[in-house]
Amino acid sequence: MTEPIAVDPAGFFEFIGGPGLKVLLISLHEIHTFNRALIQQLEADRQDIAVGTIELYDLVATGGSTLRFLHHGLRNCGAPATFGVLPGYCLFRGMEMLAWDAGLPMFGDVEAMARSALLGAVWSGVTRDLTFVGQALQAAAEQIAGERVAARFRHVAAEREARGRASTQAGAPPVDDLFWAYQILGVPPTATDREVHDAWQGRRKEDHPDLAAGDPVEFERRSRISADVNRARDIILEHRSGRTRRAS
Repeated sequence: MTEPIAVDPAGFFEFIGGPGLKVLLISLHEIHTFNRALIQQLEADRQDIAVGTIELYDLVATGGSTLRFLHHGLRNCGAPATFGVLPGYCLFRGMEMLAWDAGLPMFGDVEAMARSALLGAVWSGVTRDLTFVGQALQAAAEQIAGERVAARFRHVAAEREARGRASTQAGAPPVDDLFWAYQILGVPPTATDREVHDAWQGRRKEDHPDLAAGDPVEFERRSRISADVNRARDIILEHRSGRTRRAS
């Protein structure tokens, strides 16, 4: 079973970027650990999925673009965002949060948990050890919540991937290209359009081919960089214009 990666706020965008799905637990406390049953369910669906944990305290203390990105992500995927960033499991594909779940048992899970508690009570009566009741409840809660969250994430991921294939056929930039574009310009996904433009303009001036007109090799290198910088800006703007149309 894969061990969750401890994600530092400074490495957050590196963790969620690139191909494949990522599930990140925003942990409230060191005892708030990744649900093992959920990891098993996720890995049974996809071998390439990555799981990690990040401390809510570190996010709040560090602040910055990571905290803003998570807040916007919660709001965009319909999760509670009134109080900022909440503990729970976040599903990412590239630079987009697809879903959030607290990872806790729900009211509909009471019956299944009661059956487990009854089994624990039987064992407690046999062994005269009351800890079996608590252990049975904890195991049932973890299993039930893990299966439910995995099923929800599975559905959301399949739905979004189907939509992504349709968008790619229609000419929208792939998620991997979007991650690459933000890296090229050196700005986070929470950057404003103005900040994206300023970053593009700064890279253009810094690596303009005319600054190496007397050196053919350096001129060629700068020309490639300039082309990448222009393409990165176009990918980001195209993605944002498509996002605006979907919101409308």
